[in-house]
Amino acid sequence: MNYSREKILFDTVQRDNILPITSKCNLNCIFCSHKNNPPEIKTFSFGDLSLNVIKQLIEFIDPEKPLIIGESATRIIEGEPFLHPEINTVLEVLYKEYPKINLKITTNGSHIGDKELYQLQRFKNLELNISVNGPDAEARKILMNDKNAENVFILLSKLKKYGILFQASVVSMHHITGLGFIKRTLDRMELYGPESLRIFLPGFSRHAPDNLTFSGNIYNELNDFIDKVDGDYSYPIIIEPQIISNLDAATAGVIDKSPAYIAGIEKGDIIEEIDEDKAESRVDAFYRIKKTKNPNLKIVRDNKIINLKIVKKSGEKSGLIMSYDISPFMKEKFLGYLKQCRNISTAVITSELAYPMLKYLVDKNSKDNYKFQLIKAENKFFGGSIKSAGLLLNSDIFSALEKYSFSFERIILPEIIYDYYGYDLSMSSYIELEKKYKSEIILI
Repeated sequence: MNYSREKILFDTVQRDNILPITSKCNLNCIFCSHKNNPPEIKTFSFGDLSLNVIKQLIEFIDPEKPLIIGESATRIIEGEPFLHPEINTVLEVLYKEYPKINLKITTNGSHIGDKELYQLQRFKNLELNISVNGPDAEARKILMNDKNAENVFILLSKLKKYGILFQASVVSMHHITGLGFIKRTLDRMELYGPESLRIFLPGFSRHAPDNLTFSGNIYNELNDFIDKVDGDYSYPIIIEPQIISNLDAATAGVIDKSPAYIAGIEKGDIIEEIDEDKAESRVDAFYRIKKTKNPNLKIVRDNKIINLKIVKKSGEKSGLIMSYDISPFMKEKFLGYLKQCRNISTAVITSELAYPMLKYLVDKNSKDNYKFQLIKAENKFFGGSIKSAGLLLNSDIFSALEKYSFSFERIILPEIIYDYYGYDLSMSSYIELEKKYKSEIILI
């Protein structure tokens, strides 16, 4: 498959609502997701897009969806957006075209000055995520090779003056730096008042240097530590990725002074009903509450039923933080295919991270006469600590299916594995699965 530059760019905007303005980055983070890829992986780097190309791409944005800048989620290598030489003009054009859009920007914060802050503060539906990754400039120099490491802390001290709310993020390297390093980072962030702080577990492939990789269950170690300390801070702390084993609409955190906070909702509350309608999942509860004016909630806390009202406008953020599980649409679609397994033998391939949640869904809804198999696919190609569906390849699917001596009439796969044209990151098409197993392939 030959990809043209234009096809990749326009497909990225149209399919994902991602605006990839630059592939350049001023840092060299030791945990960078673009490092240590096997040579077979096909990615694209375009440098700085011209303002003319960016203006053309902006015309294809869906203003009803969040617009994402600076987050790597496609084949295109995303750099630091504020390195683009015309970033202020780009923000100016965006604001004139879509002043109310939900703009999500991820940045390392090194190159944001007063001119950029002026542009950002005009977006009233801005979600600014700043990758902090350490408690001080020295830590950023070591972990991120940031030559202007103090700049991010100068930026954080200015945000309140401009009325800009932000979320902070940290890639946890506590298997090297220790948990005390995380504690010092959390203490430093208390000075600046982020709406939330997300701690990401690093994903290292089998090609990563031995001194960076880890063994043992560092997720549980980190989770136990956060459970002990998160009450010490004014902002909620969330570990990503979350390991989800049910569809209870449990709150992962509540933003300080938000409508949900004022209503009395706490971390760990399970939302059972919204205006007397059952909450189907975390995703369902989050978006229905956001959409609803003054929603009445029935929640469960410590095995007790509590009724609360969140006083807010329709479309206004509630301040609830919830992990992403499954949307009602995707849940119904999945269950629809599950019901068809009375007559059609079906294999559902899932990542290691999604397996517990889907197993819960299957166990609650499948029957004894269903010809169905839920299959966990390991990320053998990337290896290391990689466990996500987005980094599965056809070769991983082949390995998972080889364990079964019988064939399936239908194979259901995560759509995120493949690009717009049906190719995985190694340029292998799902059509190859169809040919080998002579099965109907369904992407959801």
